Amino acid sequence: MNSAAEKVDRLRRGENGSRLAWAVLAVAMVIATPLILYYGRDGWFSIDEAQWISDSPHLDLGGVLSPHVGHLVAIPRLVYKLMLETVGLDYFAYRLLTVLAILLCAGLFFSWAKRRLPDFVALAFTLPILLFAYDPLHLIAGNGFTVMLALSFGIAALLAWDRDDTRGDVATFVFLVLGGLTYTVALPFSVAVFISALLQRRWNRIWVGLVPIALYLAWRALGNVGATDTAAGGGDLLNILLLPAWSFGGISGVLGSWSGLSFDFVRSGAVQPGTGIGPVLAAAALVALGWRIATRGADFRLWTVIAVALALFAAQTLAVGGIERYPEMPRYLYPGLIVVMLVVVEALRGFAWSRATFVALWLITAISLLTSFSLLRQQSEGREWKAEQTRIEVTAVSLLADTPSPPPVSRQPRRMVTDDFDPKTAGDYGDLGYDPATLSDRPVEIGNGVDRFLYESLKPGLQATTVPFVKADCEPLKAINGRYRISLPRNGAVITSTREAKLTIGRFGSGRSLKIGTVTPNSPQLLKLRYDGEPTPWFIKSKTPGVSACPFDSGDL
Repeated sequence: MNSAAEKVDRLRRGENGSRLAWAVLAVAMVIATPLILYYGRDGWFSIDEAQWISDSPHLDLGGVLSPHVGHLVAIPRLVYKLMLETVGLDYFAYRLLTVLAILLCAGLFFSWAKRRLPDFVALAFTLPILLFAYDPLHLIAGNGFTVMLALSFGIAALLAWDRDDTRGDVATFVFLVLGGLTYTVALPFSVAVFISALLQRRWNRIWVGLVPIALYLAWRALGNVGATDTAAGGGDLLNILLLPAWSFGGISGVLGSWSGLSFDFVRSGAVQPGTGIGPVLAAAALVALGWRIATRGADFRLWTVIAVALALFAAQTLAVGGIERYPEMPRYLYPGLIVVMLVVVEALRGFAWSRATFVALWLITAISLLTSFSLLRQQSEGREWKAEQTRIEVTAVSLLADTPSPPPVSRQPRRMVTDDFDPKTAGDYGDLGYDPATLSDRPVEIGNGVDRFLYESLKPGLQATTVPFVKADCEPLKAINGRYRISLPRNGAVITSTREAKLTIGRFGSGRSLKIGTVTPNSPQLLKLRYDGEPTPWFIKSKTPGVSACPFDSGDL
């Protein structure tokens, strides 16, 4: 037998000791960290983070425990409060926080997995956790720390539960409570620990999983969280009928992504849900799990991790409705990867790894990492666009907040910030959006975006009027680059024309696409404006000459 084959055999049998595996994992962490940070460099605060920033200036105990879209996120709120008070809006620090949570999660998973499998087999299942670009939100965004830290607490709880002693039970309880205070994805671990104690008939250990569940349910009841309004974080109990279908979809999405073979070369991204190799792998995995249980049985350890996966899928299923949700959504893939791999690892405990199966596993791991790296590179344009849109919205919302009698939130086309986002409190930590005074120096698309948001919120338009104005004060639109343009007084203007002319309006952008109506001869039209504190004026444009803007006295309205 040659030396290479001997080395492979030692690795597959776990005869090399743990130091080498830990060293390889450490090197992988060192490589993954700068990759994630570099390719996520154009990111910006997500819709969740923007809300936490808005809530932070006056954060109290009630605010810490308040629900965020139905989730208890006490620890993230406190961490963001601390970071905002120290590093402000330096997004690198928040992205680094996510990376550290991913490293912690991978390290804990490896510690748990190597107790059940040979070290380098456990390592092969661990490495994709470090660079899982199928779920970019939780890989490169700052609030990925929320989900990854909660999952880390869950895995730490399983590690402590393995001790099977009083100290281990106390540690498990602490980790479960901390996980519950971080994000809902930790709750399935409490369910699993409770079921594990039941299966073992260890009545003196029931409390470890039961109390965190009871505390969470009490929080929901006392806070009147969601109830059955799925859009507000509640759940529809009848959705549990969809658990088998949702679970299959979730497993399909996870295994297809983990394999690295679910890539759509037309769209340069992940394949559409329900397509590709995912469903085939999910069906094969479920058959293999059933065969394993039928031939070798299943002890409480396997049922424990199965309970984690089913509880996670059940929680996701209950929330279906109100807003678009499906099991292969990218936001569900990182949590899904962890719980599915927990089941896979436990199910493979005691499996005799041949040289061929060991090499095949590592080949899949390599393909998974290479595909994830490719996805990470190709997603940069989308991340930059989302960051830009968030800053555009925050800028426009901030301007509206300074407008007299601002339009209600229901009339503002908010997509990147929540209805509860308050730009005034968020501004305590710096500019979450763009400084309006700098918009003229930025790409015109940014100014156009701010203009469109203001336009859709304020809905400026022409209306027939008899408001008196002095013709001598009227100013004609001036020819600029083939069009006619004029800046408007702060309260608006009466628009007149010697011929029929279509008008558009703008402020920070090009003013070419926002139509406000048509003006005709002998039919003055009133254009009323509401101004904020930013001095940049609105302007109107026309392709047709002969249009004039006439100031008027607001007292005549």
